[in-house]
Amino acid sequence: MFSDLTKGLSICSVSSSFVARLPNDASYPGTHGRIHLARGASYLIFQTLGSALVYIIAFVILARIISTKQMGILTILQLVNATCLIFGTLSVQQGVIKFVAENSKRNTRNLAAAAYYQALRFTLLMSTFIAAGIFLEASHLAFFLLGDLSYVSLFQVLALDIFLDTGAIPVVTGAMLGLQMFKETSIVSLIVGGIMRQVMIIGLILILKSFMGLVYGWLFSDAVVVIVSFILLFRVLGAPTFDFPLRKLLGYSGPLTLGSIAGYAQTWFDRAILVFFVPISALGIYYAAWTAFSILLGLSSALGSMLFSAYSSFQVSGDRRRESEAVRLAVRYSNFILLPLALGLLAVARPALALFVGESYASGTIPLMILSAAFAFGIVGFTALSPVLLAREMTRLFAIITIVSVVVGLGIAYLLLPTLGIVGASISRGFVIVAFAALAVFVVDKGRSIQFEFKTILKTLVASLVMVAIIFAVELFRYGKLLLPVYVAIGALVYLLMLRILKAVNRDDTALIRDFLGERFALLSDALSWILLPGRDQ
Repeated sequence: MFSDLTKGLSICSVSSSFVARLPNDASYPGTHGRIHLARGASYLIFQTLGSALVYIIAFVILARIISTKQMGILTILQLVNATCLIFGTLSVQQGVIKFVAENSKRNTRNLAAAAYYQALRFTLLMSTFIAAGIFLEASHLAFFLLGDLSYVSLFQVLALDIFLDTGAIPVVTGAMLGLQMFKETSIVSLIVGGIMRQVMIIGLILILKSFMGLVYGWLFSDAVVVIVSFILLFRVLGAPTFDFPLRKLLGYSGPLTLGSIAGYAQTWFDRAILVFFVPISALGIYYAAWTAFSILLGLSSALGSMLFSAYSSFQVSGDRRRESEAVRLAVRYSNFILLPLALGLLAVARPALALFVGESYASGTIPLMILSAAFAFGIVGFTALSPVLLAREMTRLFAIITIVSVVVGLGIAYLLLPTLGIVGASISRGFVIVAFAALAVFVVDKGRSIQFEFKTILKTLVASLVMVAIIFAVELFRYGKLLLPVYVAIGALVYLLMLRILKAVNRDDTALIRDFLGERFALLSDALSWILLPGRDQ
C-alpha cells in the first residue's frame, strides 16, 4: 500500500527537476512559462499528500481486518513488486519524461510519440519475461518466502499485476509528465490509483473473505490506471510509432539505474533481511511501525521535492548566494516543522499504534520510537540538504552516499537482527538515516557556503524535548489510547509556548505564516503570532 506513496513522491521529485530547468517564458506550447509549470507541478504535491491520507485511512482499516501474519505477507509481496520494478524498467521513466518533453517543446510531436511508444514496447517486453518467471516459479516463491504452498495463487496473480506495474505504469506516467499533463496525472493517481484502489482492496477482501482480494485489488486498479492513461495519451500522441532510437533512450536512462538501485536498497534493506530472521507475523508488526514512520518520510519528501525545484532554479541562474540563503531558510523551517513531529511521534508511539492498528501491533512501539528518533537527528541532511546534491546534478555522489549509508545499515543489521529481531532492524534503519544525513551535510557544506543557524536549531531541539518530557509525564499520570488527541494537543501547545519562551521565532517567521495561510485564515495566523511572539515583538 504505502509503496504507492513512494512512487508518488518520486514522480514529484522528477517533475520538479523538469519544471525547474525550463526557461521562464511562454515558448512551451500551451503554457505561460515556468510559473505555469510550477503551478502544474504543485498538483502532484497535493495529489501525493492526498494519496498519503487515503493510504493511512485504508491501512488503519486493513490492519483491523487482516492478521499480523497477513500483514507480513503483504510486505513480502510489495518487496517482490519493488524488486521487479527496479530491475525491469532500468529507470526508463526519466528518459521518457526528458525526450517527450524536449520533442513536445520543439513541436516535433511525432518524435515525442515515438519516444513514448518505444519505451512502452521495451518495458512491456521486459515485464513479460519477469512476470512469466514469477508466474512459473510461484510455487517455489510461496515455499521459499512464505513456507506455505497454499499461497501459490497469490504470486500468480501478483505476476499479472507486475506485468502492468512494471511494463506500463512507469512509462505512461512519464509520458504524461513530459506532456505537462500534471492535472490529469494527479487525478488518475489520486482517484484511480489511490481512492479506488484502496476501496477495491478492502472491499474484495471482505467480499471474498480471503487475502486474495488484496492482489486482485492491485491488479484491477492498475489495469484501470493503464487504460485511462493510455486513452489520454493516445488522444494527444496518436497511433504507435517506433522511430525513436532505443539506444538513445537507454543511453540516458541506463546510468540512472545505479541511483535507483541505491534508493531501492535504502528503502527495502531492513524488511528484506527480516524475511530471513523473524516470523512473518513479526515482519507484519514491523511493517505497521514502518508505515506510521512513513508519514514523516512522506512529509519530508514532499518538502524536499519543493526545495529541489527551488534549488534547481538557482543552478540555472548560477546564483550561489540565493541558493545559500534558500538552504539556510530550508534548514530553519524544516527543523521548526519536522523536528517536533518526529519527536512527537516518538512520544505517542504506543497509543498511536494501539488506537490506529490495534493492540496486536504493540510490540512495534520501540521500533517506531527508534525510527522517529533517528529521523529527528537526520532532518537537516535528509530533508534540507540532500536536494542540493540533486539540484547540482551530483547524482553519482548522491548514489554513493546512499550506498555507503546502506552498507553501514547492513553491517549493523548483520550484528543485531539475529538477537534483536525487529528492534535490531529499526536500529540498523536508524543508522542508515543518520549516516546519510551526516554525509549529505559534509558534502554540501564542504565549501563552507552554507550558513547554519545553530542557535535556532538548538532552541527548536530544546522546545521539542520539553514537549516530549511533558507528554511522557501525562502518559504516566493517565494512559489511554483514546487520549491520543489530548496528548497531541498538549504537546503542540507546549512546543509553541517553548518557542515563545526561548524567542526562537521572529517577525519574519510569523509574516511568512501569514502569507502562506492567506487572508482566509488570518485569524489562525494572528493566533499563532500571539502565541509565538512576545508582546513587544508582535
